Amino acid sequence: MKKTAALLLGLAGILSSAQTSSFVFNNYNTYDAVGRLMTCSPTPGLIKYMYASPNGNFGSYTMPAGISSSYASFGTTGLAPFPMNMMQWNVTDPSNTNNNASYPYNHNFITSTMSAINEWASFHFTLRDSSGNAIDSYLVGDPAITINAGVTANAYQIGANSGIESEWFTITTSNGKVTYFNIYP
Repeated sequence: MKKTAALLLGLAGILSSAQTSSFVFNNYNTYDAVGRLMTCSPTPGLIKYMYASPNGNFGSYTMPAGISSSYASFGTTGLAPFPMNMMQWNVTDPSNTNNNASYPYNHNFITSTMSAINEWASFHFTLRDSSGNAIDSYLVGDPAITINAGVTANAYQIGANSGIESEWFTITTSNGKVTYFNIYP
């Protein structure tokens, strides 16, 4: 009986920290958002994190100007209207460096292990014009999730040069949680 209770308690803990939200992004302006889309655990002490990177090991991820898309989970990012089918999730796991690698979006390590502990965390990006010139820099994300050695993201930020607004928030609907990332002109 004690083993069953311990097993159920452990399962409840895993499920309570599992990825619980889908991700919707809307880039409503004329600039590309180029940077690092990050997932991280909202639970202190679980320090495995990952970055979206279609451009090789720890490269940048681009949300093109005028794009809107959504991802139901980390493991379905290749099936969305704006798919990440060329994307790799670059995992960093300080507790087990054997896990530090790039994985396809639908790899079992992403869909099982990382989805069980991580949430959509932040996007550290630069707005770039069609010539590739940087316009403004942002770090927008969930301020409740600590990222990169104590750094926290802003839920809302206005570009110093452009006045372009960016926001990150999560709402709960009848179908579950949805995390939104929006860039407004």
